[in-house]
Amino acid sequence: MVELDFLKHVPIFKGLPGPSLLELQSIITEESYPRGTDIIKDGDKGESMFVLLDGEVSISKNLTMLPSDTDRKDKVLFRMSSESFAVFGEMALFEKISERTATVTATRDCKVGVIQKQDFLAIATRSHELGYIVFRNISEILSERLKKANKDILKLTTALSLALDE
Repeated sequence: MVELDFLKHVPIFKGLPGPSLLELQSIITEESYPRGTDIIKDGDKGESMFVLLDGEVSISKNLTMLPSDTDRKDKVLFRMSSESFAVFGEMALFEKISERTATVTATRDCKVGVIQKQDFLAIATRSHELGYIVFRNISEILSERLKKANKDILKLTTALSLALDE
């Protein structure tokens, strides 16, 4: 069972009172993934989010949009470790049918806490405070990620236009 003290440090659970953390703890199941295993695959359907309890993962994206490309090249965008109380797959909570937007691979042996969408939504429906706090925290995280993505797109667009001008 995931330690309550650990859950207190997970950014999406920031500000939750003790009873709410206990409710969350009750729906989290633990899974282990050996090094090199894909935990989430880009394009797959998703019904759960993950809390990285132990280990490290890389987040990567396929560099081509052509489905027939047999020379698949993935680009690691960033890494997350359990020391940063990382969460991934959280966008699955927002959509009826969620499609994973990146591949998450265990770069070390990993243990993750899995929260199923239907279990989380059931708790959030009973406890509006819990639902509000978690969704607010997730929206802040997604907002920061969107700002970073916009800056990265601007940098890439600038580099591409400079390269094409030469």
